[in-house]
Amino acid sequence: MRTAMLAVCLALFVCGCNYSHVGSPNTTFSRLPPPLGVDANETPSGPLVLRISRHVDEVIRGPDVEEDQHLVLTVQNFHIGQKLKIPSGSVTTEFTVTRFGPNSQGDTFNGYLIVRKVGATKVDATLRLDVTARTSSGSYTQTAKFHGNYSFVYRASDSDPQP
Repeated sequence: MRTAMLAVCLALFVCGCNYSHVGSPNTTFSRLPPPLGVDANETPSGPLVLRISRHVDEVIRGPDVEEDQHLVLTVQNFHIGQKLKIPSGSVTTEFTVTRFGPNSQGDTFNGYLIVRKVGATKVDATLRLDVTARTSSGSYTQTAKFHGNYSFVYRASDSDPQP
């Protein structure tokens, strides 16, 4: 009897409240060719492209909404341990959300990035970023938060410099 009552109470709580599950992020990085006149071995000056993809499953007082969020940070002219404002001349951003229904684009970014370590196959960084995204019609606005320590694994891209 108690188990059934607990299950009913829990179901009412979940149905009446907002619930969100954010899946584990997929984090990768690649390198862009260095600007003209800069030695490719001058690591970690960049430029780096850091990518975070994650799946979000939300229940917001109604039907289940699922979406995929993609954040791309292009980082250049940085030093290890330096706090970089987002957005800035050192960090540019791109954020997209795909879902069943209209997609959203990030239009306001507020936060910072600290690159902790750069290796051949891994970049460690601390990110604290709040993104406001809107549909093209402006009918839906959402805020996505990326707060924490991230390890980005190397993924080759066509623009990576050749060794």
